[in-house]
Amino acid sequence: MSYKNIRLHPVLRIIYFFLRVYAWVGTRVFYRRRTVLGAEHLRFDGPAIVISNHPSTLMDVLNVGIPIRQEMFFLANYGLFKHPVSNWLLTRLFCIPVKRREDVAEGEDRNNDAAFEASFQHLEASGILYIAAEGVSWMNRWVRPFKTGTARIAFSVEQRNAWNLDMKIIPVGLSYNTPNLFRSDLVVHFGAPVKVGEWRQAWQQDPEKAVDDFTSHLEQTVRSLTIDTRDETGERVVGHWEEMLQHSAPVSAEAAFHRSQNIVAQHIDNQQLVEKTESYFSRLAKAGANDLGVQMAFTGIKTGQMLMLMLGLPFFIAGWIFWVIPCFLPWWLAKKMKLYIGYDSNVKVLAGSFTFGIALWWAPWIVGMHNQWSAALVILACIALGYFVEQYQDVWKKWQSYRRFRNLPVVEQQALQAQRAEIIQKLF
Repeated sequence: MSYKNIRLHPVLRIIYFFLRVYAWVGTRVFYRRRTVLGAEHLRFDGPAIVISNHPSTLMDVLNVGIPIRQEMFFLANYGLFKHPVSNWLLTRLFCIPVKRREDVAEGEDRNNDAAFEASFQHLEASGILYIAAEGVSWMNRWVRPFKTGTARIAFSVEQRNAWNLDMKIIPVGLSYNTPNLFRSDLVVHFGAPVKVGEWRQAWQQDPEKAVDDFTSHLEQTVRSLTIDTRDETGERVVGHWEEMLQHSAPVSAEAAFHRSQNIVAQHIDNQQLVEKTESYFSRLAKAGANDLGVQMAFTGIKTGQMLMLMLGLPFFIAGWIFWVIPCFLPWWLAKKMKLYIGYDSNVKVLAGSFTFGIALWWAPWIVGMHNQWSAALVILACIALGYFVEQYQDVWKKWQSYRRFRNLPVVEQQALQAQRAEIIQKLF
């Protein structure tokens, strides 16, 4: 089967378009804030290889591919193609199987020549290819060492076309705060294209060294587009700092992303600050309090927030009753399937598209509104109630956090406030 023909087939382009729309809607609902940075780098012509870090399995493909106007092929885990049905479908939906070491049994041939040839054909037809350059997905915010496949494909296809393809590598950084949770946040950061042709001389002088150096260069480029927390301790502490700063000085998603990059660069090696932060949050946990409660002790609960809690309670109850089952079922299904936690978001998006759609479809009939205009108003009202429930829960969380903190002994309150003030001062 020719991958050039697959890419140009009108039917598959229509399927790709509908899948893109489906994914766009799904991610808009799943993520509370999905922010795309570096959009000025999205206007490029093929051939190109798009690479990213890989913290959220199949969601990474969607989040990278949605903003790009061209159709993309994907290098995908060979294990996904082992079933005849999935093999037939994925092969026709812009996926190229590649065998990793962990995908083959001992003694089994790990030959990726077919994957490389398909990639070459696609790129030679000015196509776009996506590669998760780490080669494996882990739900962390530090970038792991890149595999050399991207460099080998890029250099090989340029070499066999006399370095006339003018191919580019499009680096992308993905930064999720909690990849598996509904209504979490995500930043997709596109970087400037890297021109493969500029490495021609290095490749001709020493191909293996060029592959290693180019891979290292791409890895560092993607690191610069993410919040690279380095290890588990860094992941935990940077999360604490982000929480404290956002409670103290809320900013937009873009500003928060850049602020997080700055605190990583400036403070992640400050062992004394790391230990103070760990001590502060450990003390909070023992006291049954949280950082939001400490911050709320400074600002207090505003009158408007109290009015929202009191007057908005009937609307919250109505919205909660309507949305609890559509939201619960995808969570329950993901839990029952017992897959690797990184696939939870995929299961929830797919299941949620059915549960949410069915709920909104039946909403007008439940309240007896059969006219198309009144039905549309009911659907819009249900969607608005969903967002109101989310906002109401945010205010309720503030109130609960404030109350728990104020119930602590005064001495403990003062000690926690002093600890927090010291950490915040150093972060700012």
